[in-house]
Amino acid sequence: MGETRPLPGEAAALGAWLHSRRLVLLKALLTRVERARTPERTARVLDAHWALLEQAESHDPAAARSALGYPAVGNWLARTLEAGPEGLPAALAGSGPLAAAVAATAGTAFGLDLPAPGGRLTLPGLGTYLTDAPCVRLEAAGDGVSFTPRGGRTVRLPRAAVLGHGYDAEQAPWRPLRGLEGGFAVLDDRDPHLGDGTRHAGLGGLRPVTLGVPGEADAWHRMWKRALRLLREADRERAAEVTGLVRSLVPVLWKPQGRASATRMAAPWAVLATRPHTPEELAEVLVHEVQHSKLAVLEGVVRLSRPGTEAVFQVGWRSDPRPLDAVLQGTYAHLALADLWDRLARRAAATPAERAAARGRRADYLTQVDHALFLLLGSGQLTRQGTEFVEGMRRRNARLTASGGRDAHGVAVAADKLTNGHFG
Repeated sequence: MGETRPLPGEAAALGAWLHSRRLVLLKALLTRVERARTPERTARVLDAHWALLEQAESHDPAAARSALGYPAVGNWLARTLEAGPEGLPAALAGSGPLAAAVAATAGTAFGLDLPAPGGRLTLPGLGTYLTDAPCVRLEAAGDGVSFTPRGGRTVRLPRAAVLGHGYDAEQAPWRPLRGLEGGFAVLDDRDPHLGDGTRHAGLGGLRPVTLGVPGEADAWHRMWKRALRLLREADRERAAEVTGLVRSLVPVLWKPQGRASATRMAAPWAVLATRPHTPEELAEVLVHEVQHSKLAVLEGVVRLSRPGTEAVFQVGWRSDPRPLDAVLQGTYAHLALADLWDRLARRAAATPAERAAARGRRADYLTQVDHALFLLLGSGQLTRQGTEFVEGMRRRNARLTASGGRDAHGVAVAADKLTNGHFG
């Protein structure tokens, strides 16, 4: 995996590792509730939701695992596990929408009364039901799903429409997440736990947004399709990796007119991004953030560096000193970008100007990666597995350097543009 290129069987391994991690965190949450003096009603409701998760996994293991692997589930788990004793009962309310989403995806019959804070009942990975009521009765049986707000009219939908993001009735209370063409990803601007309760700590100053202006979602979808078309022209394996792994594209805001992207380590396969101006920009963001997600999942099962060090390092893509783990993450992502621009330079449809620009970007990234590899291998902080992983990066870096040379055109300018533009 150190060489960043997609590998046979890699996606399946990553999925299994992430599922294992999710089960560990869910069990840790259950154990915490059992040991804490949680109100009896809260514990009883959580037990019912847990039983529904078990039922869903028994009914359709693959579907249940897919739903549990959705990035917003990781955000909820992170928030709930970090909650203090006073905030834990409120955070646990997210177990109901999670159990409902998993059960609906697995085709399980169920009935739950779920809160709708702020007039919204959000099912992670599926969509949001809008209501004036404080809670909603959600039921699924056979091929149908029904929503009944307290004291209101029942809305019945085909289960396939809820799962397939295809219900678009004008002003309908059910608002599905919009599916993005060519893969499993959805455009997700509804995650209630992204940065919730922490003033967006860990998002590098990025702010989650809800798309409210007419045509915004269409603009994101068009740019997604153009970026995928570009990736397929340049590197079909990389395009397949992006469509096979990315689960959500999450619109965010940064500083005025600023462009940035990020991955939350607790929520792999979600790409947080400001809206890009070009397909090249989005293609770069997708490749970059997928590498962060891959490494986040890998580091959940393999220790690559030794804990307990406070040393920091200066790298070419950030103005602030970075700890070793961040250097490792950044080096891995930027090496993949050097590989991407190498292939964009060789694209048959590229103009001479586009080839020259792509070669310049490749050279910029190779220069940054070369320095970072020197820091990593000389740090003395890598484990045996970490050294093996970084040696894989070094080999890929050497091959890319040999294949295209290292012209220095535009290095300083490009490095300045990239500084602080990505957040892990």
